[in-house]
Amino acid sequence: MRARKQAKQVSVRSCPHTKSLKLLRVCGGKWRGLKLFVPESRLDSSSFTRPTKSIVKESCFNSLAGEIYGACFIEAFAGSGSMGIEALSRGASVAIFCECETKALETLQKNLSLLPIVVLESMAISCRENPCAYIARGDSFVILGEILRSCELPSILYLDPPFCIRQNYADIYEKCASLIGSIASPNLKHIIIEHSSEYKFADVIGDFSKSKSKRFGKSTLTYFTQGA
Repeated sequence: MRARKQAKQVSVRSCPHTKSLKLLRVCGGKWRGLKLFVPESRLDSSSFTRPTKSIVKESCFNSLAGEIYGACFIEAFAGSGSMGIEALSRGASVAIFCECETKALETLQKNLSLLPIVVLESMAISCRENPCAYIARGDSFVILGEILRSCELPSILYLDPPFCIRQNYADIYEKCASLIGSIASPNLKHIIIEHSSEYKFADVIGDFSKSKSKRFGKSTLTYFTQGA
């Protein structure tokens, strides 16, 4: 079946209840300057969405450089999808967005509808109409294993879980480390984690070795590379 038959563009009308507090912008690539929505949320809410700062985005994609071209970029805990959209803007072939929270999913759909891309109804990673995107609805810790097994492209995984200081998330980084340790995918080349600067990950987790960490105030990006 041709990719177009199993794909559709997401309409803005499909998520009329999404309310935005502020706008993000795509920082680089062909859609540079495009405004993106962030869903309304409260700091004390279980559905709080914490957007990635522009300086963090720039640093991340500068570090990846040419490796983003043609890759599959997987954004776990995707929220409004700003990192995956940034990846597509900068040359990724496919972006997969993992998210389970309703308001975030509505805003993610709204943001993807702004782009001239195919939004797949099933995870057909071999889609020839690049760039394309797929929304994986569910708990990132539960669904990532199957996503990584299904993806045949060189892949980059971006983890941006809720900060560990939030209620009920005290062990979130230990869960991330356990997830990384369980990954056995030859196509996954890099894992990047955005996390609280107070937490330090081990130098080696499973098949992945820490290549660097860069701090941005309360947030830090830690990079892991397979086989490094």
